[in-house]
Amino acid sequence: PDTTNMHGQESILVQSLVPFGCGENEYHPIASLFFTDGNDAIKLLFHMHTHTFPVKALILFFLCYIGLATVTYGIAVPSGLFVPSLLAGAAFGRLLGNLAYKISPSEVAFSNTYSLIGAAAVLGGMARMTISLTVILLESTGNEQFVLPLMIALFCARIVGSLFNTDLYHIHIHLKPGVHFLDHELRAISGNHDLYAGHIMSKDVIFVRPVESVGTIYDILSTCDHTSFPVVDTEDKEILYGTVSRKTLMALLQYGKYGLPSSKTYPLQRSIVQNHISLHPDSNYVSLLEYNKLEKEYPSDSSIEDIIVKEEDRELFIDLRPYCNTSPNTVQETTSVKRSYEIFRSLGLRLLIVVNRYNQCVGTITRDDLLPEALAKDMITKGKNV
Repeated sequence: PDTTNMHGQESILVQSLVPFGCGENEYHPIASLFFTDGNDAIKLLFHMHTHTFPVKALILFFLCYIGLATVTYGIAVPSGLFVPSLLAGAAFGRLLGNLAYKISPSEVAFSNTYSLIGAAAVLGGMARMTISLTVILLESTGNEQFVLPLMIALFCARIVGSLFNTDLYHIHIHLKPGVHFLDHELRAISGNHDLYAGHIMSKDVIFVRPVESVGTIYDILSTCDHTSFPVVDTEDKEILYGTVSRKTLMALLQYGKYGLPSSKTYPLQRSIVQNHISLHPDSNYVSLLEYNKLEKEYPSDSSIEDIIVKEEDRELFIDLRPYCNTSPNTVQETTSVKRSYEIFRSLGLRLLIVVNRYNQCVGTITRDDLLPEALAKDMITKGKNV
C-alpha cells in the first residue's frame, strides 16, 4: 500500500499486513485479518485508512470469526471471549462504515469510527456492561469526543440484548451443572404470588440433638451432603437450639471428642463444667476441640469416608453445645418469599431455618428451594391446595 499519506501509527501497522502470495508492496486483506494476532487485527481495523479492507473481506471475516468464537466458547478449551467480541464487533462496524461511506462519502464519519462503535456494541451485548466498557474503550482511544457515541451504543446494546436473554456469563453459569446461581432480585411473578417461607421450605428436616450419639452423627454425615444442620433440643419442647456445621462434626469425629455413654446408675449429665464436658460423675472430662485444629488442620474438602469409627464407639456421645451457633439466621414460616430470598442472598447463606412462633424448627430453605424452577413448582402446588 501507498504509505506517503499515512501518519505514524498507520506506517507502523503496515508491517502487520500479510502478503500471502501477493507481489512486492502488496497485501492480502483477508489474510491480514485471519493470519495476524488478535490485538494487531484490532489495531488494523481501528487505525488503517478507508480503503484498506474491502466489503467482501469484512463480511467473510466477520461471519467466520463470530462463528468460530461461538463454537470455541462452548467447548472445553481455555479460550477468551473479550478480544474475539471486540474483534468481531470492529469488523462489523467497519463493514457498516464502508457501506455508509460508499453511499454518502461527504456526510458520514470515517469508517474507523464505525469500527470503534461496532466493537463497543458487540462487547456490550455480550457482557451487558456499560460504564466499565465505556471507560475501557475510551482509555484505549484517548479521545474524549467518543464518550457520547460509546455510551449510546452500549446502552442500546444492553437494552436490545436484555429483551431476549441475560448476558453470556450468566447463561454459562446456569448451564453449568451443580452451580445454582441466584439473581440479584426475585422475579416479579414469584414475589407477587403471595408465597411464604412455609410454602417453599423443605419439611423433611435433618437435625441433631445438643448431645448426640457418635453413630447417629456418622450416619447423618454419610447419607447426606448438607453443609449445616439444625440443632433441636428434643427434651425442651423441640425448640431450635442453634446450628452446627458439617466441618465441625467431622472434626469432632476425627479427633474422637466423645465420652462414655450414660447408664441406669449414672444418667446422662448434659452440663458444661468450665472448659470441659462431663457425661457422668465417674467418667473423665472430655476436653474441647481447640480452634486451630477445628479450622486449620482439618480442611473442608475432606470426606466422611476417611473417618473410621469403631463399632463400640457408636454408642458414645458428643456434646455439641460448645460448637453450636446459638444465634442462626431464621425466618418465620409466614415470612414472604421475597424477604426470605433477600436475606438468603444478601447474607450469602447456605441454610435458612424456618421456625414457628414457638421457635420450633419446621423446615429449612436452601439454594435449591429458591431457584426459579422450584418456585414455579411451589406456585402450582399452592394453587392446587387452595
